[in-house]
Amino acid sequence: MQILVLLADGFEETEFVVPVDLWRRAGFKVTVASLSGADLVDGLHGIKIQADVALDKLEPTDFDGVFLPGGGVGVQNLKASSAVENTICTLNDDNKWVLAICAAPTVLSKAHVLVDRKVTCYPGCEVDLVCRKFSEERVVVDGNVITSRGPGSAEEFALKCIAVIGGAELAEKVKKQIVAR
Repeated sequence: MQILVLLADGFEETEFVVPVDLWRRAGFKVTVASLSGADLVDGLHGIKIQADVALDKLEPTDFDGVFLPGGGVGVQNLKASSAVENTICTLNDDNKWVLAICAAPTVLSKAHVLVDRKVTCYPGCEVDLVCRKFSEERVVVDGNVITSRGPGSAEEFALKCIAVIGGAELAEKVKKQIVAR
């Protein structure tokens, strides 16, 4: 499983670090792509993350899924990028995994990926969603799209992604490793 993480300045750090860490523990190959092309991406709360590569150097079809962390400023940067929209649409059209947390489902909505989907997002962002059904559940799976509410649901989101993509046994193994509830 190869997941492409789209990272823009202003991302929410918890929503990036927790899923990426747990997915790597599960054996998923995670590639962090910088939207700006810079080596370091600035988080919303001052934490800098080293990107693996610039987004414009990658071919989306090389990946099994794409993940967008939230964060108000980061999400606005993601929304403004045609490369991000192209990546999301390419993977979704191939029925590959499309994963988003917090305000990031609004980026998926802008790309018209959620029209026939049940989704969730950060409270208040639902006004920007064009979807089949909005849910206040903490994590929602609808086909190849998995969405979640925010920083407080990052662990649940990551573990649900592992369970759905890699199997319940793998998710349970990672859950025990990190002493999750």
